[in-house]
Amino acid sequence: LNIDDDSVEFSFRINDELLSTTIGKFCEQANFSGESVLKIEYFLKREAPEKTDEISVNDWVGGLSFSSKFIYGGLYNGQITRTSASTLETKSFQVHAKPIKCIKAIRTEKSGDLIVTGSIDQTLVYSLVGEEEESKSLFNLRGHTETVTCVSVSPSTEQIVSGSFDTMLKIWSTSLDEPDEDKKRKKKKKDAVLRTPLLTLGGHAHAITGCTWQDNSQIITVSQDASVKFWDTQLMTCTKTISINTALQAVSWSDRSRLVATGASDKFVRLFDPRGVSGALVHSTLFGHELWVSDVCWSPVSEFELVTGSYDNSVLLWDTRNPRSFVQRISKHEDKVLSVFWKEGHIASGGAESKIHLSTFK
Repeated sequence: LNIDDDSVEFSFRINDELLSTTIGKFCEQANFSGESVLKIEYFLKREAPEKTDEISVNDWVGGLSFSSKFIYGGLYNGQITRTSASTLETKSFQVHAKPIKCIKAIRTEKSGDLIVTGSIDQTLVYSLVGEEEESKSLFNLRGHTETVTCVSVSPSTEQIVSGSFDTMLKIWSTSLDEPDEDKKRKKKKKDAVLRTPLLTLGGHAHAITGCTWQDNSQIITVSQDASVKFWDTQLMTCTKTISINTALQAVSWSDRSRLVATGASDKFVRLFDPRGVSGALVHSTLFGHELWVSDVCWSPVSEFELVTGSYDNSVLLWDTRNPRSFVQRISKHEDKVLSVFWKEGHIASGGAESKIHLSTFK
């Protein structure tokens, strides 16, 4: 590292807290005496995105996800949009008749990307999107009785979990195998095969608004009933509940920090440590949004960084070592943000503006 290079900027951490002011002001606020010993660490400062592209789409963006080559958006007109991360070329495919609220890329096969979407029509659709062909609906996942609000894919990609306004949590298989009778019926009617859930779990009092896998058998959900629940699919039960005093809207789990991040209707981002005892529920609270936080997503490479989207039209990048302020305003939309997603060097966001913002980092 060339320390004479004026373009190189550093961030500093004092006693495990990111420095956001001068050292003098920090010591004054923390009531440090002149004889105190400070442990100061430094590291390269997070640079702003090299560029942010805006991709116009046909309707509100209800959800976002990435495959190896493409950015997928689920739209309120029932379409999937697929955008090349390199050329920004975009194609659209009709999947649902009603708005899509959530979308996840499952895995990439030789014939294309396997995608799952959840909709206001109370169903999930398991689709194959080829690089050149139209989207093919392989399976229609039926079991929810109200809007499907969230979906997540297990680390093994063998199962899907979904949550709904009906308060139920459902587990589904991602297998491409079909029973013989379904194969015959599909050849005749040329439609998607009906699939029912492997497991249904109940416990929330109100709508489930977010779900994510911790590992291949552990699931985390958040709800408008102001609770975070931890589930074990092998034991088929809820193993832990954390209750707060505000409705929760989104959840993300970090394998690196082992923390749960949530977005809430009171405009705060809360981090929970599931290993903690009941006396210390909230690990930390992040302040910066002005309206409710609609989505959260941890960095895939850093244990400290996450991105959030809000009804205040902003997308914020955070370093959890500085909970008092966000690091950067990644993007500013013209309307409320409904979804954010972080994949390696890209952060995507979308919402009621009917645009996908794609920020690219070095």
